[in-house]
Amino acid sequence: MRGAYSLLLELRADHAYFPDGASANFRFVPTQQCAALLDRFGILARPSAHGLALAGQDAARADLQGGRDDAAELEFAVFSTDPHFSLFTGLDAPAPDACLFFHSARAQAEGVGRWRMHPDELAGPAAWRLPRVPDKAAGLAGHGARPAFFMVLALADVAGALAQAAAPVWLVRFGARASVWKYHFLSDLDAPNPVIVDLDDKLRFAARGRTPLPGNRSALTFASEQAIAMRKTPQQRLQLRDQGELGQRILIKRLPNASVAAIGREITEGSAVPVLVSEIYIP
Repeated sequence: MRGAYSLLLELRADHAYFPDGASANFRFVPTQQCAALLDRFGILARPSAHGLALAGQDAARADLQGGRDDAAELEFAVFSTDPHFSLFTGLDAPAPDACLFFHSARAQAEGVGRWRMHPDELAGPAAWRLPRVPDKAAGLAGHGARPAFFMVLALADVAGALAQAAAPVWLVRFGARASVWKYHFLSDLDAPNPVIVDLDDKLRFAARGRTPLPGNRSALTFASEQAIAMRKTPQQRLQLRDQGELGQRILIKRLPNASVAAIGREITEGSAVPVLVSEIYIP
């Protein structure tokens, strides 16, 4: 009689851009070599609520804990379900062909049964690798569609983790970029003293005068005084009001939030280097 399958380990990727950092926004795909290794061990790879779960029978667990094929590695290409991954992730690539690569050799223990695959709290620039032979990343990056990043677990590291936890979790955690929000009001406002107000009283916006536009037009422009972290579903509650002598009058009850699809770089007031700017145009 065949034994029951149990959870062996789990891979996950958290990202501040997504609600609750949900790993459901990533798809984990074993490489061809990894798929063959999992098949030989009788291990099943299945999507889970938090990322990817590997399950197997007692024999598979014993094989992993016994360190058989210590030199072998479990390789996974991880794809983002959002095409704007590179825009909202706070990591600038050092070269067009650079790839994000995480290996269990650099993992740090993070609570009981959890290993973070980068030294710092968030994945940093050190995760970038140029896919040049003989670098491990070279063999992974040269096949098929380009993933958001790679996760590689050495079987020796897996064996060590299984000795400490029944079902260890290996995770990567990304931070989100931040951008200055810049509102452009295309129509003339019937208001002598327009202001943008944050109902949560966290953000401040400053008037930036009129911005020239194509067609000999211009727009009244406001910019946030601080950079705002990108979120898939922004929670900001902003209004446009007219601030008169007798009080404030609401002009636009809820201003639209920024989109990652409309981001550029520019030199802003008080900065000597280009910063990310989210452009928001209001008809």
